[in-house]
Amino acid sequence: MLSRASILFFLWTMPAGNLVLAQSNAYYPDFLSVYFYNMATMNPGYIPSEGRADFAGGYKFRTGAFKDISSFSFSGAKIFRKDLGPAQALRAILYNEQQGPYINMPRGYLNYAISLPITEDTRIFSGACLGMAGIYFSAPSATTSILLPDGAVGLGLAHRNTSAGVSAFQVFNQEVTPLLATLRLARYYQFYVNSEKELGLDWKLKGYVLWRLLPGVPDEVSLGGALVYREGISVGAVYRYPFGTSFFGTFEVDSGKDKLWLSFCLNTAAFSPSLRLQNSMELSLAFQVR
Repeated sequence: MLSRASILFFLWTMPAGNLVLAQSNAYYPDFLSVYFYNMATMNPGYIPSEGRADFAGGYKFRTGAFKDISSFSFSGAKIFRKDLGPAQALRAILYNEQQGPYINMPRGYLNYAISLPITEDTRIFSGACLGMAGIYFSAPSATTSILLPDGAVGLGLAHRNTSAGVSAFQVFNQEVTPLLATLRLARYYQFYVNSEKELGLDWKLKGYVLWRLLPGVPDEVSLGGALVYREGISVGAVYRYPFGTSFFGTFEVDSGKDKLWLSFCLNTAAFSPSLRLQNSMELSLAFQVR
């Protein structure tokens, strides 16, 4: 039977791809390549431009020898709006990252956000979320679980079809020692810009930029774009440095009273400058009530 030290060494050096650890064992959670279908996970100040409620979920997984590595995210919000006035959102956010058969990292938050109009076409938004982050280890010779307070803050600006925001996650910058090693939920920052442009009666182009500032490890940068046809079908790609390139397709159904998005994404190591394992798949579902 393996010793505790051997098990932990195996867990933290296995090619998971999702788990990001520096020499100081700083941990940064993974995110979906098509994060733009669940923007509340990128910025707790986010409020959609329309709708009275929204729900979004995503599942990222691998197959074969790495089938035990996966992540899941969900958010659900009730949105309160006033004509030509502020909008407010109360949201619940759930997240779980499974790092092989032994490591499980669940999280849960309550989120409040507010959006204030500056002009007819421009609004500013901000928000915060507070909750708990869990760390659960279960191995043949050692089992432990830890629950820590966690939170995030964010703000941003939206003008017509373009929005930009900045956010800070793991704001408490906590450090714990489960079993024999120290793990730090290090504070990190995210900056994003989303934009779209009409290309004619039936076509639209969307663009996405995300920069994750991760202390102690190389930053992550995502550059993405999608071509949308009649607000019903879109295809696109995301280059996520240093992991590789993702390709996705999305179907949208608009009944007039609500909207439904269903997306499939394939993550590959194409054009990756490193040897990190990135091949995985994502399923995303979003629903908006008007």
